Amino acid sequence: MAPEPLRVALVFGGRSGEHEVSLVSARSVAAALDATRYQVLPMAIDRGGRLA
Repeated sequence: MAPEPLRVALVFGGRSGEHEVSLVSARSVAAALDATRYQVLPMAIDRGGRLA
């Protein structure tokens, strides 16, 4: 029996001027993680600083 995937919160976005860069980086990180080992929980922060 395979172990349960480890849950990983991926927090991205935010109020910074680098908001768009954060979105692109988050996509790259999520794509690079092995889906058999990790369950990605995306947590987008909008430009106002709120969880989207």
